[in-house]
Amino acid sequence: MINPEDNRAVSFSLEYILVSSVSILLFLSVITISGSMLLDLPTDVAATQQFNDVGNDIGTKLIMFYLIAPENGTLDTSLEMPPTIGGHAYTVKLSTSNATDQRVIIVADDIDLNISYTINGIGASIPINGETHSASGRHRLCFDNTGG
Repeated sequence: MINPEDNRAVSFSLEYILVSSVSILLFLSVITISGSMLLDLPTDVAATQQFNDVGNDIGTKLIMFYLIAPENGTLDTSLEMPPTIGGHAYTVKLSTSNATDQRVIIVADDIDLNISYTINGIGASIPINGETHSASGRHRLCFDNTGG
């Protein structure tokens, strides 16, 4: 006969429901908190690699200028830069840090990124300076050694 006062089976079911509910809530809170980290970290790593690619492209073109620059003449080439990388606009600065070394500096302020490339030894032959923003449209590298 069934005893209506016996609640042992109910306690096992209730325990299962409570433990499952707490586990699901814990799982959802962890996913909610770590979701942005799981999505943003790979994006930032890929963006950093793309910034490196842009800096290497500029450095390669500067070395090309050094190798083929005429004594009296001009060189002019287009510079392909994406308007944004990973949704971030950026600035490329070309500067001479001392008499011989030149630097290509890429700055993306909204993700606190500052990447610098040193191009050793060409500063005495081809001084560089200038700055461009990624969203400014067309980009060009120009060398003018005509003396005028």
